[in-house]
Amino acid sequence: MANKRDKWAQEQTDHLIEMGDDPQDAEETVRDALLMIPEGEEPADYLPPDWVVEGRAYVSEVDVAGARVDWYASDVVGAKWKRLLDAKESRGGAR
Repeated sequence: MANKRDKWAQEQTDHLIEMGDDPQDAEETVRDALLMIPEGEEPADYLPPDWVVEGRAYVSEVDVAGARVDWYASDVVGAKWKRLLDAKESRGGAR
């Protein structure tokens, strides 16, 4: 049976992942927080604020938009491959 601290750590890790943090980063954040907590202190006091976690989101919409622009602007990527970025799946294959 998990103790209270372990249960708290799992809940926090799950919350960070739901907010968009990479699972490995979320586990690391919680593990680091647990290492810094003085005996008898409340663990939640040592987690970074939400704005810090949101800034570490694995892939943001801005990242996606930037990658899309880079892909289309690249001279090394052929037109055939550029079209794949917007391809849709259908029963008969890509359309």
